[in-house]
Amino acid sequence: MQRFLTGMTLIAAMAIGTTLATAGARTAKVESWKLDPVHCMALFRVHHAGAGQFWGRFNDVSGTVQYARDDSDAPEFDVTVKTSSIDTGTAKLDRNLQGPDFFNAREFETMTFKSTGGERLGEKKWKITGDLTLLGKTEPVEVEVETTGVIGNPVVAKAGWEAIFTIYRSDFGMNWGVDNGALGDEVKLIIGLEGDTGPGA
Repeated sequence: MQRFLTGMTLIAAMAIGTTLATAGARTAKVESWKLDPVHCMALFRVHHAGAGQFWGRFNDVSGTVQYARDDSDAPEFDVTVKTSSIDTGTAKLDRNLQGPDFFNAREFETMTFKSTGGERLGEKKWKITGDLTLLGKTEPVEVEVETTGVIGNPVVAKAGWEAIFTIYRSDFGMNWGVDNGALGDEVKLIIGLEGDTGPGA
C-alpha cells in the first residue's frame, strides 16, 4: 500500500510539473495592432542619373499587425500604401511619379505587403517573408524587421516596427530609365510603422 501511494504521489508530482512547464512555455496573446497613419511612413531611395541617391516618401500608410507583446512570435503584417501619397518635395515630380511611367496611381491606387512567415534574427529582430504587390504584380520579398518599442498597459498600448529591404522595380514592370541609366533599378525601402491596440484601435 505504501509503495502504491508513493507511486501515485510521484505520478501526481510529474503531472503538476508538466502542467507548470507547459504553462510557462505558452507565448503571450497575439493581438491586432491598428496602424496609425499619422506615425507611419514609407521612405524610398533610388540612384538618379548615375549620380546622387534620391529620396522620397509615401505619406499614406495603413493596415494591421498581428503581434504578441513579448515578441515571442514573428509579427504578421498587412500593410497598404496609397501610391498617390508620394512626396518628393516637388509637386511636378510627384505628378510625374504618379503617372503611367512609374506608379500609375490612377489605375493602381495602392501597393500592399502581406507577410507569409518569419524567422528570428536576434532580440526583437526578424526576417519576414511576404508578398509585395505593385502595379498589379505580386512578387515574394524578404524584409528585415526590428520591433522598436512596446509601451502601455494590458488594455491600451502602442508598438513600433522598422522594416528595411531592397527591391528591383523592373520586377514589377516599372522599367522607365533602367536601360539607359537615367534612374536606377534597385530601390531601397525603409518603412516606419506604429500601431495601437485596445479600444478605438
